[in-house]
Amino acid sequence: MKKNLPLLPLLILVFSGAALAEPKLDITVEVDFGKDLGQNFGTLFEGRDESGKLLFGAGFEAVFNTYYRGERNRLQFFVRPQDAEGELSLKPFPRPEGMIPSTYVYPVGEDLFVDYKTKSDRLLKYDPDNETWVQPDLGDRPGISASMVRGKRLEMVNGDVVYDGKVIFDPPDHPIYRYYYYGQGHLFFYRETKREIDEIQKAVVAIPWTPYDEPLEADIEKEIGMDIFMPPEFPYSYGQLGDEVITCSNWGGLYAFDGESWKVLRKPEEGVSYQVYTMITYGDRLLMGQYPTGYFIEYDGEDITVLEGWPPVPEGASPSARELQTAAIYRGELFAGVWPWAELWRMDPDSNEWDQVGRLFTHPEVHDRTVHPNEEAAKEAGLVMNQLGQRLTSMVPFGDGLVMGTSWKGGETVLDPEEIKGLTKEQLAEFGALHFLEMPGNLEAVLPWSEEPVTLRFVVDDRKMAVFHEGEEIASAPLSSEISNTGSELDIHWGDGVFGALDGKILEHHP
Repeated sequence: MKKNLPLLPLLILVFSGAALAEPKLDITVEVDFGKDLGQNFGTLFEGRDESGKLLFGAGFEAVFNTYYRGERNRLQFFVRPQDAEGELSLKPFPRPEGMIPSTYVYPVGEDLFVDYKTKSDRLLKYDPDNETWVQPDLGDRPGISASMVRGKRLEMVNGDVVYDGKVIFDPPDHPIYRYYYYGQGHLFFYRETKREIDEIQKAVVAIPWTPYDEPLEADIEKEIGMDIFMPPEFPYSYGQLGDEVITCSNWGGLYAFDGESWKVLRKPEEGVSYQVYTMITYGDRLLMGQYPTGYFIEYDGEDITVLEGWPPVPEGASPSARELQTAAIYRGELFAGVWPWAELWRMDPDSNEWDQVGRLFTHPEVHDRTVHPNEEAAKEAGLVMNQLGQRLTSMVPFGDGLVMGTSWKGGETVLDPEEIKGLTKEQLAEFGALHFLEMPGNLEAVLPWSEEPVTLRFVVDDRKMAVFHEGEEIASAPLSSEISNTGSELDIHWGDGVFGALDGKILEHHP
């Protein structure tokens, strides 16, 4: 629900604490998130000027990028400085040692992990104090689709769903339950049943479960399932819009569950490529990154629409076999990463126009002589034609920046310059590299879970921006830019914005 305040002066001078100078912006919100059922938490507030230009806001990103879910308890507070709106810096982020060609970065709770595609030691945890990657303790290693629910880890480990170290769903050996996800009070799977020797029936299923249940074990007898169309179907991503959970199979089967039943949004077509690698809630719709167009498609609760030109094909590139693999909301702006050139795009939330920030590889120059970069080098090395295509695998808001991963097409190996002679060692080293994008005005904070309403405070002064939880500063970042021109007025929207509708209740707010 959208709640608007009258136009207010921008400078809200009510902060009197000693930790910050006189603030330019000071907003306090008391919010009750209710029970944690794996839902998207959405937007707390947004501020726009009298022309509608987005100036600041706070909320929780809801994203799923190629097997890895974003962490729902990571709060973003952003301002869009009008004197530094387009400023950005891109620098290397520490990476695992070795010529590792494929890195996928994802958050779980307060931690950052990297899954790197070699045959051993696939998972590392980031040590921010020493700025390096380390082997996590056995108990710290996250399982499949791990996320924090009610302050404790929910994950799939060795085929079981485990909550806070306890098995809450132990599926039978047959049928097989795979590709787990939790949302809207249900455990989701793709179920595989062998009916005859050579016949397999796939289904999408939802099993009701909450961390408040007694007993805590999920009841398979309460499963709600729907047979789907092709035996090979499996998902790359899940998403949510309102009360619905949506999944898309690798054959383009789009399925939605509303808490009671399933429906088919799109039936897969044999011989037609249609894959969704990322899903992100953006405003009042669910955006899905698609192959082979490289565009977003949107679901508004009723219809599926292809958003042609979201983002556009860059000049000189082939329009074929493009894949929008990765998405993020950072500083209130939508970002997208596109194969096969590892393009990084950002969309202006005021004009809805796309700007290509750049690429995460320096070689070769974009061209349309071939569909993918480095096809000749791949052939000479005995690799499949598109193996040396360029992926932007990950986008994770972290502190005041955005951590991004890269990869070749995929596969478990370590790159050997002696075997791939068409590229230099330095060019090969760009596969698997990690990058850190910084733009002034974004701050990410890990919010502790509470069963009770919480008071959050968001402050900007002449030196920094900061987030407070129950009076204690939990995150801050330098910021010296102006939010808006002097004398500007603004309109604050409560519980509605780029992160989607708030799933919770705002009990009090100031102003």
